[in-house]
Formats: sequence, structure tokens, C-alpha cells
Amino acid sequence: MTTSAEISEESALSGAETDVFYAVDEQAYEDAGEDYFFKVWERLCWSGECRLCRRFPEGKPIVPGNTTAAGIYNASRTCPSKVQFVTTGMSLLEAVFRILIVNGNKPMQFSEIVEKLMEHWGTEFPQRIESAASLQRILDNPNEYRISRAPATK
Repeated sequence: MTTSAEISEESALSGAETDVFYAVDEQAYEDAGEDYFFKVWERLCWSGECRLCRRFPEGKPIVPGNTTAAGIYNASRTCPSKVQFVTTGMSLLEAVFRILIVNGNKPMQFSEIVEKLMEHWGTEFPQRIESAASLQRILDNPNEYRISRAPATK
């Protein structure tokens, strides 16, 4: 028997290429003279609820320019478990950017991104965009977050 969640997900994905992978193009940030890791660092929760919001497990402060990629990804993965990292009030691209951050910016299948959006936004997901195909068109167009198609690395 098919559940209503499965029906909702199937209808959300109809018309979209679900096997396409997306990631943040870190090289595009560098080419534009921007710092990708600073963009990630800015999005840590800074609430104080999460020990890694401001510090590594070793107690070193997270500082742009002195922080390793592994440290930032570790902190960004921990913050979502303590506070809401992806909220219904943020823009679609911001939400996808944060989902990719939590995944360590490893390429994610489009269907996985949709699944995460549905998990975070619940019933608001279908209301926020016309369809999954329109979401895919948004991700395929140049955007300020430099999210684009990526080769599969699974």
C-alpha cells in the first residue's frame, strides 16, 4: 500500500530528472574572488546551544582563513542537530545551500535534495514551488549560491 507521503514525493518528482547530481561549485566562488568557506562559516548557528557553533572539539575558535574545510563541515553537521538549520522562512536556494553544506558539499541526487526539503518544510514544500521540475530549472540556472550540476561521486 502506498502512503500519502510516498504519493506526495512521487508527484513532487514527476517531470524532473531525479538522477542528476548537484553541489556548490567551490571553484566558482574562488573565480569570483569570494571565499566559499566564509559563506559556510556565516551560516553556523552561533546560538550557543551547540558547542561547535564557535569552537572545534579541541577548543580552537572557528576563524575564516584559519579553519579547515573538515572543521567547518563538522560544525555545520553538528549545528543542525541542536537548532533548526533549515527553516521554512528561508529562501529556496538558501535551504538547498544549507542542505548541501550539511552533506559536506558532496554531490547529492536531485531526489535526495527534494526529500530533504520535504523533511524540513513538510507541507510547505509543494506550496513554495510550482513543481520539482521548476525547482530543477532554478538550480540549473546561474545563482548567487553557485549551486550547479555536478558529476556523481557516490
